[in-house]
Amino acid sequence: MRIIAGSAKGRTLASPDGATRPTSDRAREGIFSTVESLIDFEPDLHVLDLFAGTGAWGIEAASRGAGHVDLVERESRAVAVCQENISRVGLPVKVHLASVEKWLTQAIVKRDANAEVAGDPLQVMLIHIKSIVNESISLMSEPTGFVA
Repeated sequence: MRIIAGSAKGRTLASPDGATRPTSDRAREGIFSTVESLIDFEPDLHVLDLFAGTGAWGIEAASRGAGHVDLVERESRAVAVCQENISRVGLPVKVHLASVEKWLTQAIVKRDANAEVAGDPLQVMLIHIKSIVNESISLMSEPTGFVA
């Protein structure tokens, strides 16, 4: 497994035995080709790699120029591999050991803590996975973001 394009092009990535099933280089290349036709990978681009596994999706986005990349993974073995891969490529990518539900809930509450609606801080409570997906899309629906 390797980085397809960008500043870290050609660098190999580690993968944990049996803990994840990484997407092939060819599949990532095709998907990123499509995404790049829609989105410019610029320093203000925010990317969330949810259920990160090896972190290949987010690291690929950072290699192509995304300035803010967060990997979210709940398995500690996979997080260790993500950290190894981040150090292999030397890109500013953050990895978080947490369930996607927990991480998104905290991110949304943190983001909305500064937003005010009718003078009161906005409070967010996620109950169902559907609302988590909707909120992650909302977080990334700005012109400078996408969910990987």
